[in-house]
Amino acid sequence: MTFYEMIEDLALALEREKLVIFVGAGVSKNSGLPTWGQMVQAFAERIGYPMKGRLATEEYIRIPQYHYCLDESEGHADYHALIRSMIPEDAKPNLLDELIVSLGPKHIVTTNFDTLLDQVAEGYQIIREDKDLLTGISVHYLLKLHGDICRPEKLVFKEDDYLQYPETHRLMETFLKSLLIDHVFLFVGYSLNDYNLKTFVSWIDYIAKEMQVKQEMHRNYFISSSLHAGKGYLRRYYEEKGLEVIDLHQLPQEIDQAADRVPLSDVLGRKTYAVLQSIQGTAR
Repeated sequence: MTFYEMIEDLALALEREKLVIFVGAGVSKNSGLPTWGQMVQAFAERIGYPMKGRLATEEYIRIPQYHYCLDESEGHADYHALIRSMIPEDAKPNLLDELIVSLGPKHIVTTNFDTLLDQVAEGYQIIREDKDLLTGISVHYLLKLHGDICRPEKLVFKEDDYLQYPETHRLMETFLKSLLIDHVFLFVGYSLNDYNLKTFVSWIDYIAKEMQVKQEMHRNYFISSSLHAGKGYLRRYYEEKGLEVIDLHQLPQEIDQAADRVPLSDVLGRKTYAVLQSIQGTAR
């Protein structure tokens, strides 16, 4: 699909109230918060874990688990304190947070611990854990899949949290999987090797195969900053699993020019903003 074909499809999903936007750490980076990789690196340094080049995907959840196991403080207070030290509760939303909310998707889903979206998500009921869904009365949710920095003991960060997620967050997982049937997912602020992204994509792929609708099923989308020369195999991998990739390194010239005018310091943040703005401008 061409860039503008993808934008048209996303705009149509938005018009029909079928668009769900997933927000990763790359968005919060524009407010000065660390990426997932930077957080994991801080944990690795604390325990003397050897950092030799790029971490394998499974190390992102295993390193925090190692720290947790070594932490002998009461209630694993040191583990929770290290997370809190990197995610200040007074961090302020950035232009990307505001634009995502102003688009008005059906639901916003985030794996971030911060409260940036919470501060601007007017009209969205915030869901932090399963029991919040039981009292949900809104037609629009901000789902914080991995918890909230205000409740550090309930965050999903280490390996055990991920392995136990289907039991500890049964309603959230079921609700998300139900949206896969007839909603279009747009992933923003994730890397192609992100453990969370791979989990969501595996759901998409499994449901399409289980229902035998892989060819007919609607496409989902990913705004990526991870595709460089020689990484065409990653694009093909995700396309095979039903995820169209919008490559921030290969945008139309007019979108790049629009990005240059966005008042964000991070170049990828500016490009992401310009892409989302083009969806907003296309929707009727």
